[in-house]
Amino acid sequence: MSSAASVEAVTCVYSSGSWADTALSQSQGSTFRITYDATASASPVNAISGLSSVNAWQYSDLATGVRFNPSGMIDVRNGSTFTAANNVPYQAGVTYHFILDVNVSSHTYSAYVLLGSGQITLGTNVAFRTEQASVAILNTVDGFASAGAISICNITLSSSTTVVASPSTLVASVSSLNFGNTGLASSAQQTVKLTNTGSSNVTISGVSVSGAGFTAGGGVSGLIVSPGQSTAVHATFSPFTTGSYAGSLTVTSNAKNSPLHIALSGTGVAASTHSVVLSWNASSSSVAGYNLYVSSSSAGPYSLLNSSPVPSTSYVDTNVLSGDTYYFRITSVSSSYQESAPSGTVQATIP
Repeated sequence: MSSAASVEAVTCVYSSGSWADTALSQSQGSTFRITYDATASASPVNAISGLSSVNAWQYSDLATGVRFNPSGMIDVRNGSTFTAANNVPYQAGVTYHFILDVNVSSHTYSAYVLLGSGQITLGTNVAFRTEQASVAILNTVDGFASAGAISICNITLSSSTTVVASPSTLVASVSSLNFGNTGLASSAQQTVKLTNTGSSNVTISGVSVSGAGFTAGGGVSGLIVSPGQSTAVHATFSPFTTGSYAGSLTVTSNAKNSPLHIALSGTGVAASTHSVVLSWNASSSSVAGYNLYVSSSSAGPYSLLNSSPVPSTSYVDTNVLSGDTYYFRITSVSSSYQESAPSGTVQATIP
């Protein structure tokens, strides 16, 4: 079903420590779609955007809520809690296009984010915030960042839902991988999550890599990915000389956006004699192992260290350089390769 869309004022809503609001041109009391672009100033932040019936002065004024959460992920408000149908990390300064299909009568909404040419579901028919369970109209877009800042722009309103057709699209979690400095005779690995955002199966026919020093694996060739499901491809960087490297990871399939290209880059450096020993408490739930991520900045982006989930609760990173500072995070991984939100950040400075 489709309908004409009306574009709201192009003035952006900006918040850093105080609530910011802008009124819709028309109050909404039935079913409608609203889209907007939101950008976080850093990663992580703690910032939310949503809809209300009045200018919001507190969280409980919001009926809907899309959040850049303090763990570096995007989630949505569902009644009295936050949830996310898919793990979608965010990056500082990157603009994300959000779609909300809202049903005021049933006090529910579905939320999506566009990544590349694909639409990722954040929540389907989730409930309005508990305090707004009986709200009759929505007429205001609100934003608030208690840590960092958020801007909300390009607000577009439709009187009824417009379905974004995507019969068979394979979407990568990132468009590029930078392995940073990697010592000779060692290797670094990162993972690309591939998600079928369409309504029909996607068959992956092949994964190939161009560029010296790069390889890929994961056993996904021939794999059938069902609608809404994900799989992972592992890319590895193993430099054999010092200097800069560039390459590309290509995934071919029967998806309409095939082939899918992910740019690869990294720098080979002299091998280090230093190391960082990491240890952590075991997860209280059953897990297949743990993933470890490293960055040269606390704000990220973070790169995967291990080639497969680590079954123990310790890890030694020998790919560190004297005089540099590193930041580490850990996630737990289920048997179906679903990752938890990342842990707090641990800093290590190499002497």
